[in-house]
Amino acid sequence: MKLRRKLILLALAPLLLVLCTVALVVNHQSVDLAREQREVIEPAYLASKQDELRNYLMLAQHAIAPLHGSGRTDEAALSEAKDILHRLDYGNDGYFFVYDLQGNLLVHSRKPEMIGKNRLDYRDINGYPTIAMLIRKAREGGGFVQYATEKPSTGKPAVKLTRAVLLPNWGWVLGTGIYLDDVHGVLAKVDEQVAVNNYDTLLWIGVAASLSMAVIIVCGLMLNIRGRREAQEKERAWLSRELHDGICQRLVAARLQASTGLIQLADVPAPYTRAKTTFRYLERDLRDVLRETREISHGLHPMILKDLGLSAALRQLVHDMDDIVTPMHFRARGRVEGLPMGAILAFYRLAQECLSNVKRHSGASRAVLRLTGSRRAVRLITWDNGIGSDPERITSGHGCGTGLHNMKARVEEAGGSLTIISRPGSTKVTATIPRPLLQRLIPKNHAQPPH
Repeated sequence: MKLRRKLILLALAPLLLVLCTVALVVNHQSVDLAREQREVIEPAYLASKQDELRNYLMLAQHAIAPLHGSGRTDEAALSEAKDILHRLDYGNDGYFFVYDLQGNLLVHSRKPEMIGKNRLDYRDINGYPTIAMLIRKAREGGGFVQYATEKPSTGKPAVKLTRAVLLPNWGWVLGTGIYLDDVHGVLAKVDEQVAVNNYDTLLWIGVAASLSMAVIIVCGLMLNIRGRREAQEKERAWLSRELHDGICQRLVAARLQASTGLIQLADVPAPYTRAKTTFRYLERDLRDVLRETREISHGLHPMILKDLGLSAALRQLVHDMDDIVTPMHFRARGRVEGLPMGAILAFYRLAQECLSNVKRHSGASRAVLRLTGSRRAVRLITWDNGIGSDPERITSGHGCGTGLHNMKARVEEAGGSLTIISRPGSTKVTATIPRPLLQRLIPKNHAQPPH
């Protein structure tokens, strides 16, 4: 695995670890919060329901108080009391019931068919001895019993909270109950809301993680591309030096030897004139190979950029590419030096690409390369009067526009911008790279070093 990939993974690993830890902590805190909310809400709701049941039973006791308090135990008094309790109800599922101490059902407005039956052994759907516990709580002075039973309005099982009190004069157990499905509904909404909030939080963490990883990967790729370009420039510089200092010097020496041979063969007899011709061809070929090698060396990495600067390098480039068919002119104006090496190379490579396209594709009879600078930015403009082309196709990276597409990316990487205006008879390529902020703050009279 390459070093840059390892660095990207090393940057991603702590980020993922931190985000996973945050997600786990958030999830744990959400669960704890939901539990705490239930612990607060559920007792409060149950207490309110218990108070409600006390009030209902108090009303029922007041309704039959004249009969119960009179001390009468005759059948007429008991029957009248049953009728009163039978008619009392509240809501869709609120009613009163009466059992005797043996578990016989005496009053039940919702299930009159069960009246007279003994239900002491009745158990709810969970096996809880409901009636026995109600009688027991009543004997103990009144209490609450919670069990599961069928809700009359829906016909479905629901949890019910019931309170029973003892009417000692008659040996009755008077009770009523409230279904707790609304309480459970509130608690379910609390759980649902916590789950939704937890999901939203985890989703945002996931989005943040994805964006962070994308930024790290993109930055890593940009560094990788920049590193490759820097490596290419170093390799070009090395190869350029090798060509210039090694092969070019040897070619110069060989050409000098060929020239010397021509001089030495100046007065040879006629039979040896063919050797003179051979040396002349050799000297010409060596001159051509030397010129081409120098052009390759100069194109790979122009040493003049470091020695004399951007303006001199561009002037030399125009001079080398100038010919009879397409005359090229260079102009420089303003403060054009002092840019970072990345910006200088971007300008130079762009000029190479543009002038090469002018010679190969434009059919122009005139071309101009202009370099202008100010305290804020440096601008390079290439213009020709050729056939023109579609700017969008040029910068899209297709066909002959691949080079300019790459140059556009290089200029943008240096912090600048590239625009192309092209039509038949005129093509203008403009690259603008702003100066670093520190250089902008330097006074103009101190911008250039003293000569």
